[in-house]
Amino acid sequence: MNQLQSNSVFPLLEVKGLRQYFPISRRYTVKAVEDVSFYINPGETYGLVGESGSGKTTIGRAIIRLYNPTAGQIFFDGRDISGHMNRETERELRINMQMIFQDPMACLNPRQKVADIIAQGIDIHHRYHSLKERSEMVSDILHKVGLAPEHADRYPHQFSGGQRQRVGIARALIMNPKLIIADECISALDMSIQAQVVNLMKDIQQETGLAYLFIAHDLSMVKYISDRIGVLHLGYLLETGTTEEIFSHPVHPYTQSLISAIPNPNPLLERNRTAKKYDYKTSGIDYSAGSMHLIEGTHYVRCTDAELDGWV
Repeated sequence: MNQLQSNSVFPLLEVKGLRQYFPISRRYTVKAVEDVSFYINPGETYGLVGESGSGKTTIGRAIIRLYNPTAGQIFFDGRDISGHMNRETERELRINMQMIFQDPMACLNPRQKVADIIAQGIDIHHRYHSLKERSEMVSDILHKVGLAPEHADRYPHQFSGGQRQRVGIARALIMNPKLIIADECISALDMSIQAQVVNLMKDIQQETGLAYLFIAHDLSMVKYISDRIGVLHLGYLLETGTTEEIFSHPVHPYTQSLISAIPNPNPLLERNRTAKKYDYKTSGIDYSAGSMHLIEGTHYVRCTDAELDGWV
């Protein structure tokens, strides 16, 4: 596979040949992720899109080491975090990489106040010198995500869905991480709240310079927030490139079908829009036989040489 990285910037995160298998029985193993490689530069947003069951969340959990990768390498900030980690490497990982989970209620302890939920990371890693400093850090991060300091004494059930997601964002941000994995963090929210949360994430990124791995279904939102995009299907990374390349020149038939399914706000154009259909079983494409080919500089697509000639 070609090296999927830019020579001008040292990547913050680099994933090489990631495989994640889950043994179900002696005879059956679920191969959730197969040979996935990508990188994320400091301060950029990499969008990972695909249908349900394609392996997006599994990749995020493997990167943050909630799962032990079956094969492949993961490098974060120059450190190999794919195998056994020593205490120092694990501590750096827990401080500098955080995750925002999909369900804004299930990921918050209903028996804890918001102040204790947000401060859990700084409590574990002793990131303050006094209780007054702890309280100030919690108040500052609540203000940054658009909540009031008095919200610190409330419980998760006293908030709306959008407010609970802001609490989850605050819990990740208080550690001042270099990378945040946002696992479909807006999918459970109303459209107006989604826009607020995404704009908040963009504002915080501009202020702090952190990077995002943005996992989502909504291609329109991914287009809005991402610098580069990877398209995932059946555990394989089919296509990756800049946002402009993916949307203006999608090469893989699966990517073309996803983009053609985006609704158009103009009712006249929407009436005449025809979504392309893609069925892997009848497509004649074998993902396992393909490799990543470079197209136009930084645009990669998984295919065989014959398929590449037929598409480009």
